[in-house]
Amino acid sequence: MKTLAVKLIPFALVLSSLTGWAQSPGGPPQPGGQPQPIQANLNLIIAQVQKAALATNGDLGKLRIEKWKTDSDQKDQLQKMSDSIQRNLTNAVPGLISDVQNSRGNVSAAFKLYHNITIVYEYLTSLTDAAGVLGKKEEYEPLAADAAALDSARENLSTYIQQQATSYESRVRTPSSGGVSTQGRSGTTVISKDGIRTVTGPNGVKHIIIDDVPEETATQRKKKTSKPSPKAAAKPSPTPAPSPK
Repeated sequence: MKTLAVKLIPFALVLSSLTGWAQSPGGPPQPGGQPQPIQANLNLIIAQVQKAALATNGDLGKLRIEKWKTDSDQKDQLQKMSDSIQRNLTNAVPGLISDVQNSRGNVSAAFKLYHNITIVYEYLTSLTDAAGVLGKKEEYEPLAADAAALDSARENLSTYIQQQATSYESRVRTPSSGGVSTQGRSGTTVISKDGIRTVTGPNGVKHIIIDDVPEETATQRKKKTSKPSPKAAAKPSPTPAPSPK
């Protein structure tokens, strides 16, 4: 009997990957002079994710993996993979969507949803390939459409995350005092109009450095130093003693 020529991932790794979520990503700012992309609509993306998750969950429930043309061990592994994806779509995805909505589009929450959907998409693609080789046409085609819908949703979510990260970086790098901002290996330096430097190191610690004394203050100090005191001006000069006759 021919076996499936698709590399299947151990079930334990599937479970750990489907339940693991990462932290946050960033995106490079758009070069100047180029047209800005259309702002991603988070509400429409969330609706797209919900629709794709619901359709995928339903189509997975229609699979008859026990009748696929392969050995029992492979059938068991594929069935466990299908069950794991269904549990993720039923339990994990709604909670992640709720976190995004409650945080009003927080980038970190949005990326956790994106990361989870990406993992679901990868394993769904593997299961879809197996359905195309071992299952029936009416099982393969709906899964293929579901995988395409999830891929489109995660790409749109990725665009939203990149736009939000770029907007945040632009706000952080813009000086609020009207000074000049430069960034180097040692951190970010903001020079204000009055000559005060604010240096933010790589560890986030800020240092305020005053390079020079203002010119007016230095001139005033110089004038005060050179002006004679009233007592010194009022003191008479000593009279020379008469010479002896």
